[in-house]
Amino acid sequence: MIPDRQKTVVLTLALCYLAVVVKLFYIQIIKYPELSRQLLSQNFKTTTIKPEMGSILDSQGKPLVSYQTFFQASIYKPDLKTKTDALTPLLVSKNPQLPQSDIDKLTKFVQNDKQKWLSLSGLFDLRQSKEVDDPGIVFTKVSQPIFTEKNLGDIFLGSSGLAGYYKRQLSGKVGFSWETKDAVGNTILTHPGWIIDPVKGSDIPTYVNRQIQYLTETTLAEGIKQFSADSGEILIIDPSTGGIIAMSAQTASSSTEATSSAEATASATILHSNPIIANLFEPGSIVKPLIMTLALDSDSIKPDFICTKCDRPHQIGQYAVSNWDSNFHANSDLKDIIKNSDNIGMSYIIKDVGLEKFQKYFKLLGLDRKTGIDLPGEARPLLKSYWPEIDLATASFGQGFAVTQVQMLTAFNTIANNGVRVGPHFRQDQKTISTKVYEAKSVELIKDILRYGVENGAVAKFKPDSLEVCGKSGTSQVAVKGGYSDTSTIASYIGFSPCKNPEFTMIVTIHNPRTSPWGSSTAAPIWYKIAGKLPSLL
Repeated sequence: MIPDRQKTVVLTLALCYLAVVVKLFYIQIIKYPELSRQLLSQNFKTTTIKPEMGSILDSQGKPLVSYQTFFQASIYKPDLKTKTDALTPLLVSKNPQLPQSDIDKLTKFVQNDKQKWLSLSGLFDLRQSKEVDDPGIVFTKVSQPIFTEKNLGDIFLGSSGLAGYYKRQLSGKVGFSWETKDAVGNTILTHPGWIIDPVKGSDIPTYVNRQIQYLTETTLAEGIKQFSADSGEILIIDPSTGGIIAMSAQTASSSTEATSSAEATASATILHSNPIIANLFEPGSIVKPLIMTLALDSDSIKPDFICTKCDRPHQIGQYAVSNWDSNFHANSDLKDIIKNSDNIGMSYIIKDVGLEKFQKYFKLLGLDRKTGIDLPGEARPLLKSYWPEIDLATASFGQGFAVTQVQMLTAFNTIANNGVRVGPHFRQDQKTISTKVYEAKSVELIKDILRYGVENGAVAKFKPDSLEVCGKSGTSQVAVKGGYSDTSTIASYIGFSPCKNPEFTMIVTIHNPRTSPWGSSTAAPIWYKIAGKLPSLL
């Protein structure tokens, strides 16, 4: 028999062996990932490599927004070689444009012994950053947008516009480098390293025409001033693709009188939110062609429709539908209903259509939802679940429902695009989403009606002789607290040119014009001033 003492020794050795095995298993298997990371961090220096940013390009492939690399300074006191009282003069000497806020921060930083770390907001270029040789001052790469023309396209460029929407594509992919380092953290040049190269950000090609964008912004500024309006918006799209050619939104300024186009631009404040996609409005009479087309397309009325009751108001329960000018147009046909912007005639047309067909086409036209435009912040239309007879009647002349301007222009462009609705977008290489809404024969009929209305209506005096236009003016009151304002109006003009195979579709909206409330005398002149110059620029 083995003596007890010998048994104890054997058992102890066995337990020690087991403990060693368990410990090795724990270290080599369980703790391997963590220890491996620690080994790498101790033996390798990892550096991120920021990629070159992509650019936002105009229709000719030239940058509207490009990105330039700058360097942001961060200071860590324990590593500083420069004396703290010489810190501010050093950095200011390298970058004289350092903002006063940074200089104030530096002063407090120097005086506060407890504060060890400070980052500055001012940016240094490559040369300036290279001239500062101090381990306590670290420069980090940052990319800043550079607008090729000041204020041009501010409404849709920048972080709240295309640059924000396409941030991931513009930013590219970060690269990494691993370098072997010694015990004090210095790179060992004789040891191999690894690099994963960064991927440059993608360029975003757009439909934006630089010349038309400038024309749009200067003409809108002049129009706001001319008609003493609060603000205005213009949107121009390519009829067949939905590509956005120009977009501008401005508000009136209190600046002094301006006479030239350049001065007019300066006399208006460029908005940094986007009412074209974010603000809802009741479209008014510019919706009439859409209602008339759906009535023809659904066979609710015939092309020879005559309004035999247009010689008096249309009584619906306790309400009476009348015309904007309190005039009546007996026995009006479809052309006269559009030319005269006859509310009574439209109310009878939509009565023949009925709610079910109206809602069907309303959805096909996309007036019940967002367009999906490639900008952040698009608003959703206000939808109604209850449609009494009077509300259906007023919908025929654009009251009782609210949409954004981009939703309205997209719907109207369905007529320009031979009955096919296309979604609006800036990016050229984006797939166009289309929906068939109207038959071609219905579109041809409404185009003839719109052309007649332009050539024989109040806007004919604004139209250049060489320009063929299918368009419609509109005026709507501003809804407030369940009713309508007695003083505020929204004047609009919408249309495309030429009527057959159009080159552009455009909407102009003017808010609260004081010289005249009517779209035909405020928004229309602006529309035609731009439209007359577009054929040579497209």
